[in-house]
Amino acid sequence: MLKIIIATLLAASAVTAAALSNPFAQTDLPNLFKKDGPTDVFVGHFDQHRVGTDLYMQTHIAAIYPNRTLTITQDRNFQLLSYAANAPSGTIMVRQMDDVEAIKRTIYMPSPRRRDGDGSVADGIIFAGYEVAWGEHEFVAIVGTWTEGYNTITQWHIIGDSEQAAHQLIHDCGAFTSTVRDAVWVFEQSYWKPDYDLWKSIQKASWDDVVLEDTLKKAIQNDYRSFFKSEEVYKHLDVPWKRGLIFLGPPGNGKTISLKAIMKEVKVPLLYVKSFHSIRMVFSHARAFAPCVLVLEDLDSLITDQNRAFFLNEVDGLEDNDGLLLIGSTNHFDRLDPALSSRPSRFDRKYSFPNPSKAERRAYAVYWQDKLAYNKELKFPDELLNAFAEKTSKFSFAYMKEAFISTLLIIAGQEPNEKIHFGATLLEQIKKLRQQIEEGEEAMLAAMFGMGEAGGAKRQETGWARDDQAEEAMRGDWVGSGMGRGGVMVAAGQKVFGAGA
Repeated sequence: MLKIIIATLLAASAVTAAALSNPFAQTDLPNLFKKDGPTDVFVGHFDQHRVGTDLYMQTHIAAIYPNRTLTITQDRNFQLLSYAANAPSGTIMVRQMDDVEAIKRTIYMPSPRRRDGDGSVADGIIFAGYEVAWGEHEFVAIVGTWTEGYNTITQWHIIGDSEQAAHQLIHDCGAFTSTVRDAVWVFEQSYWKPDYDLWKSIQKASWDDVVLEDTLKKAIQNDYRSFFKSEEVYKHLDVPWKRGLIFLGPPGNGKTISLKAIMKEVKVPLLYVKSFHSIRMVFSHARAFAPCVLVLEDLDSLITDQNRAFFLNEVDGLEDNDGLLLIGSTNHFDRLDPALSSRPSRFDRKYSFPNPSKAERRAYAVYWQDKLAYNKELKFPDELLNAFAEKTSKFSFAYMKEAFISTLLIIAGQEPNEKIHFGATLLEQIKKLRQQIEEGEEAMLAAMFGMGEAGGAKRQETGWARDDQAEEAMRGDWVGSGMGRGGVMVAAGQKVFGAGA
């Protein structure tokens, strides 16, 4: 019996040794190949117990292409098909191989918005082979995707005549696909993500639509334009190449849309912070993308007593913030800590966006007069410009815009036999909006000073006024800011990949 066991072990050892020395030797092990093609290797492997899929695929594909170099990458930035589809014309051409059977999974992709349609179907690649023409080089690229534990592994096998050329392809493809284009980096819920819809929204903004005093508009434009052109000046002066701006004023006067006009114009990465769960992560990302614009909207709510010290340390600490243009906005400048609102090197310049003056309100009406000039049925006489400016005291640009929008909606909904007068309807909407503003002021004063006669007496004591003279007196200039009153804007199953494919 012992002799039989020993003989059996020796025979098994011989078979195992033969298999290890030559994985393609004819043995009693299961034959994995019917055609000896890449797809057969992949499918055959998953027909049995498996260990080390990456090495298994590398070894067998190398044997299929014995006289060529094989370069392996699992880098997530190596997105060959995306590179071929989006790179400049003539950069690269990729064609699916006919003699390598592709394994795909068809999936349904719903539209992000209902008005964009009911979605589409797409193929998810499990295994496929491609012919690649890149510059003067040609490759065969075979990709396989599988799961290991909780991870999904995608492994590319690049077969060519030069390992150096394959490395350069991986470099150029990775550099291209890892660069976010036509998107804004948004920080929310403790992580960064590219927001393509926000970028599209920004493209609608333009300084041409800004109703703003020329001196202030030029001051803002010169500030950020000169910053990105002045790196050498900062270095020559041996000062950090960074700058901070604050846009401040009551809501509805265009701080956000002015930010969008800036973000559209600059040719640097755009970063927008919605929450401050990890200040360190925010600034680390900004430093990695510098020169860039980092936008912190509603500073008074983002920066709290709990995170203020961390924020100040990141802005004005020992870290290198070169190339960082920090732009913050706030509706409540008085709530900001003096360490933020008063000290240069954190926020160097403050730009005020108060409610528009009478001249600016008339200019805004002119803007809408020009905007509606195409519609011959709407009568917008010049006399209406002055009436609009007179009756919209204390209106923000948002309220003035609402007056025009609500008027146009009423006219659009009129019956065929009904004739609604544009000017009269506009003035009626202004009257209703005025009532909303005054009710809001009454509620605010009641909360501040109390209700009833005592509240009224206290309000008289404060000298509360409702005319343009009082409004002008309340505006003022920001001492030491080098600027005057503010203003605002108004807003109105593919096989070939590559350019020309």
